[in-house]
Amino acid sequence: MTSKLLFPKWQLHEGDEEFTVMRIGISGTEGNQQKRYQYDLFDKYDRTTHTSSMARTTGYTCAAVVDLVLENLYSRKGVSPPEYIGANEKCFKNIIEYLKIRNVVYQFSESVV
Repeated sequence: MTSKLLFPKWQLHEGDEEFTVMRIGISGTEGNQQKRYQYDLFDKYDRTTHTSSMARTTGYTCAAVVDLVLENLYSRKGVSPPEYIGANEKCFKNIIEYLKIRNVVYQFSESVV
């Protein structure tokens, strides 16, 4: 019932502008210290390119991974969930840079807990 009521309200129409908000928190022990890493993202519809934020944050990420494969920076065979790709620091940094060039920018913070 809820989805029947809400999905029509959430549907984007021509000219609608949306945004994406995401927070990724990572906590654990590094060396002898408890640490927390946090990535925050706020991305909006791009009026210049007429590209939705959801397309920018998901599609550009997928395109960045395709570039990694084409440049032989990632060669694992079979199904690769994002965790496999992100575990490779060089791949992770390349994706973040690819997104940054397209103005999809994550704010990073680190703290000792």
